[in-house]
Formats: sequence, structure tokens, C-alpha cells
Amino acid sequence: MEPISAKAKQETPVCDNPVRRVCTLIVTHQCNLDCVYCYESHKSNKSMPIEVAKKVVESEFEFVARSDQFHELAVDFLGGEPLIQFDLIREIAEWIWSAPRPVPYILFSTTNGTLLDHRMKRWFRRHKRPYYLSLSLDGTPDMHDANRGHSWERIDLDFFRENWPDQPVKMTVSRGTINSMAEGIVYLQEKGFKVGASLGYGIPWSGESVLEYGRQLHKLAEYYLEHEHVSPVSLLDLPIQYTLGSRTPMQKKYCGTGTHMATYDVDGKGYPCHLFTPLVLGTSKSDDLQAIQFQENATVTDRRCNTCVLGRICPTCYGFNYKQTGDVARRDQTMCRLFKEQALANCWYQAQLLKRKRRSGPLSLDHVRKAKACLLIMEQLLP
Repeated sequence: MEPISAKAKQETPVCDNPVRRVCTLIVTHQCNLDCVYCYESHKSNKSMPIEVAKKVVESEFEFVARSDQFHELAVDFLGGEPLIQFDLIREIAEWIWSAPRPVPYILFSTTNGTLLDHRMKRWFRRHKRPYYLSLSLDGTPDMHDANRGHSWERIDLDFFRENWPDQPVKMTVSRGTINSMAEGIVYLQEKGFKVGASLGYGIPWSGESVLEYGRQLHKLAEYYLEHEHVSPVSLLDLPIQYTLGSRTPMQKKYCGTGTHMATYDVDGKGYPCHLFTPLVLGTSKSDDLQAIQFQENATVTDRRCNTCVLGRICPTCYGFNYKQTGDVARRDQTMCRLFKEQALANCWYQAQLLKRKRRSGPLSLDHVRKAKACLLIMEQLLP
């Protein structure tokens, strides 16, 4: 799911600090592009009937209204490319808006942007407050076209920048574009976009590309040090101070898979998240999920990580783990190596910032914790 800006407002009130339930509707298995890092291995012409969509959304509103845990519902329209089913999305959205709902909610989609026509743009402009549309955009035109076919010229960048200025574009970095990662992020930021950058999962990262990731992060850090008015992307904003916490044998669950989120395939069947659906795994593998207890920390704990200094802040994807290894806990060790490069780059960047702050006065307790965390991480990870 794409992040919704904290500044964004909508016609339906949203809780100040909501505990959000995410309901994802896979409205189509089709996509008009063939991205190099795509993990949806079982595309088809299937689409979600309107009555199935209404039934799912109605049940999710009722579930959240009865829940003591959740206070807000997010409805995510997903594909394939969701705008292939724009008419269904429009009908469902207008049906939701046509009557009072028992809890606050938001509606959103992530799109490749290539199918937007004048009719769609009129509708989204008219409803840009209650509906958020996020764009996948992979850096410079050359980077984007290398990842996503020659699709850059078909995207109206101004449409997204003008209507959802606080919504980050989703930038995915592949092995083929890693050498330009810093350039691509800076390019999009200088064009006025907020950027949510991430690495492609499930693709073959070589040892050299792992090292290049670290070099690109250092290059990006140097840019931010020279351009203090530009906010760093989340790749260089890790909460490294949390590495100082005590080690526990069980890792805390990283995301809301199977607890805070549910994904519904075109037939209305529910799954822990979209990475566990037949679109990604195929039917036979998706049917073997009943025994997985996502509520139990032991289920999602990779015991190889218990002694790692980064254990408290390291991301993982249970869906990709399951797709690649058949075990939701077992992490891809290449992704671990990539994250260690990221952590070291964060330490270097934070150290430079702390040096600047120290010249202007004493450091705060939070700054001291970051400095200690940097030393701990470097001591553990550097040869």
C-alpha cells in the first residue's frame, strides 16, 4: 500500500491518530505494462464483479465498526493496473459516498499513469479530496523506461503534482537502474515530487549491485548535506536509535499482514495481503495459508536474525519470504546485505549531521542516542 500524507484531508473526517484497517480489492489481474521487477506471476483477464466488491466493502465497514482495535478503514483498489477497471472503481467509490458510513475512511489507488484519459482526469480532479491517486515513477525518464517499458511519455506528471502534491511517487529501483538511483531520486525531488523509494524484491541482486547500493546512498547523503532545504527520502531516515534496545528472542511483527490488512481477490476470497493471492503465488500455493498464525510473533521470527544489531529496525516482507522460501519468517539474505549497506550509509549521514550540530552547541539526549547507535552499528557491521 502507498503511504497517505499526514497533511491530506478528505470530506469524511479521519481520526487524528487512527488505527487503520486496510482493505485491498484486486479489481483486475490485467496490466498493460511488463515491468522488469514485477512479482505478479499469474496475470489473467479476470476482474472483480461489482456485487462482489460491494459485498466485501460493506463487510469491512461492519468489521471495523464492531472492532475495538480499528478506528478507520482504507480501501485500496489494486491490480494489475487498477485503472483498467476505472468504471468499477468509480461505481464503488460513488456508492460508498452515497450514504453515511459507520467509521472514517479513505480511498486510494496506485497507478502506472499511462491509461489516464480526459474522462478519468475530470473525475479524479472532481474527487481529489476523498480519493487519493498515487503514481509509480521510477526516477529519470531513462530509468523509468528501462524498468517499465517505454511508458514515460504517456504519463501526465503535472496531473499528479497538481492534484496530490503531498502524495509521494512510488519509485522502485532495479538491478538495472541501481547505478542511477541517487540521480533518479534527486531528479524527482527537484521536479517537486515527494519520493518513496524502495528496492525491487525477488530480483537477482549481484554482489556488485549490493555494493553499488551503498555507494549510491552515500552519493545521495552528500547531496542532502549540500542541500539542507531538501528533506531526505526514507532510505536515509532510518530510526537507528532503536538499535540500542534490548535484544529479544522473538522479533516483533513488521507489518499488518494478516492482522491490520486483508486483500480480496476478484472472486471475493480473502488473503493476508496481496502478496499471498493467486495473482502472485498461483492458486495451489495460495490455498496453503490457513495454518499460518500471523498474530504470533514466533511465526514471523527468523531466528538467524536474533543476534543481529539491526534486528529491531530491519524490514522484511512475509509475502516475498513465502513466495521464495515457503516460510513467512525466512528472510532473503541478499536483502539483508542490502539493508546493512543502507544502515551503514545512514550512520555516515547521521554522523555528518551530528558533527554540524555539535559545532553550534551541545547535543540533545536524542542526538546522543543516535551517535551511540551509529557507533554500535559500525562496530558490529564493519570488518
